[in-house]
Amino acid sequence: MNASRAEQILKSPDTIGVKYRNNYVWIENVDKGRNTAYVTYLEKHNTVHVDIDQLEETGPMPQH
Repeated sequence: MNASRAEQILKSPDTIGVKYRNNYVWIENVDKGRNTAYVTYLEKHNTVHVDIDQLEETGPMPQH
């Protein structure tokens, strides 16, 4: 993924699936200058700082 797409997902009103290391995450913040993002694991609820190019978009998520 690139920084522009990560920022689009962050600002989107839709819920778009994103994975980091095979786990679903929520993008909290994007730093385009450093090409990094803060993401929170949906299962564990811990936040980590990652390289944006390691994020994988999986598509729209079903609404609960």
